[in-house]
Amino acid sequence: MVAAVFLVGALAAGTLVKTVGPSLHLNPELGLAQLLVEFAAYGLVFAALKILFARYGEPLFESLGWVSHNLKPLHLAVTGVILAAVVVMLGNLLQFPNVETPFDKLLNDRASRFAIAAFGVSLGPIIEELLFRGFLQPVLVNAFGVLYGILATSLVFGALHLTQNAGVWQSGALITLVGFVLGVIRHLSGSTKASSVAHIGYNALPFVVLLVSGKP
Repeated sequence: MVAAVFLVGALAAGTLVKTVGPSLHLNPELGLAQLLVEFAAYGLVFAALKILFARYGEPLFESLGWVSHNLKPLHLAVTGVILAAVVVMLGNLLQFPNVETPFDKLLNDRASRFAIAAFGVSLGPIIEELLFRGFLQPVLVNAFGVLYGILATSLVFGALHLTQNAGVWQSGALITLVGFVLGVIRHLSGSTKASSVAHIGYNALPFVVLLVSGKP
């Protein structure tokens, strides 16, 4: 249901952007436009989830694990940054093919880079944590146990990011590893707030590098 709502929302928002974008001087192929489409699709997903949980009298965010925890935010953020550094080192060992990915194409203008970077260290990680570690992971943990539930969530997380990275298996493997670490943090803390802070820390390193790289 969640996947279907997201796809329908993305299609509708994408059609709207392509229709009205030119009159607003907004190129629908740029990253900023694609970010607006994704944001609209996620909005519909959370609206659907709110309706779903309301049927059972449950609050949305608490049901998705958005609760307090005992871990220090600074420690979580540093964990995310260290995880990003480890991923970079492993990426160098795996020798990524030199191809332009769909995500690279979204970063070809300055406005898109800043918008995507801002989203990537704020709402983006929170949305992904609420959906993957807040909604999907508890379902899979209940079905398969803790280890296999976290692993299955991580595999889905990695697979869905493959489309942004031209299907490069090395990227999928590393993002699956990231998802597993975030899943462990979510399980141990019982909170998607905790995994969100670690996810923000993880995203911060590459986006800071992107913004200071001097790419025109």
